[in-house]
Amino acid sequence: MKSWIKFRNWSIALIGFELFLLVFCGLYARQLLLEQILFFFLALFAALVLSDLLLTWTILLSFGLGIIFLVLGIVYIPSLQVFIFLFSFPVLIGILIKIRYYLFKMVSQVQDQEEEAALEYESMLSSKSEEIQTLLIHWSHEDLFFQIKPKEYNRMLSRIQDVISQSLMYNDKLFYISEGNFLVISDSNQHSLKEIYFNDLKEKLEELVFYGEDGNQGIQFQTGYLIVDSENREKNKRYSDLTSHLKRQLETDVIVEY
Repeated sequence: MKSWIKFRNWSIALIGFELFLLVFCGLYARQLLLEQILFFFLALFAALVLSDLLLTWTILLSFGLGIIFLVLGIVYIPSLQVFIFLFSFPVLIGILIKIRYYLFKMVSQVQDQEEEAALEYESMLSSKSEEIQTLLIHWSHEDLFFQIKPKEYNRMLSRIQDVISQSLMYNDKLFYISEGNFLVISDSNQHSLKEIYFNDLKEKLEELVFYGEDGNQGIQFQTGYLIVDSENREKNKRYSDLTSHLKRQLETDVIVEY
């Protein structure tokens, strides 16, 4: 739902910005009207075929080339039109990057379950369970993998979710809470989530391979683990307190770079 709202908002921003450009050029800069239409279709094409990294370079290069043309006097236009000429294409690309990002998030099989995780945790707290085990598994540098190949990124999230779920017990609850974070919550004291991860699950996860454009690459993970009991229940009585504590642990879980 959050992805859909943001996708809708950025789509409205794109339509509004393009309409503004067309109206402005129609009233004050008719000589730029054709260029703005061309910029729109070029930006749309680029967003469809280029990766986020290449799109970022496209923004920088288009801005730089525009400045060069103006400085060399290849194109002479009034100052107000200079602003439109320089910034319209980079801004269009920037908006389309956001639209594409949330579009891929919308179509992913693994959707954000932050609200469900919060409700489950609060339910376990209210049930007066003696202890609640929580394990946060984070896909390291997941944002970079998204930039490389969004479709494979979505497939990888599904594979990670499947591997984790197959290693858990029936009363362990698994939630995806965005940005490559998978949260496991359990009120059972018959097993240790930490031992399950380090004795079995970690090895299975690190056997997964990301199939990128330039070859295959292994992925790595960081973890945070916390048992909520009578001693620390007050400190973690809110879901946000719990996740903040777990995410701080990720910062100390150093990974070995390839």
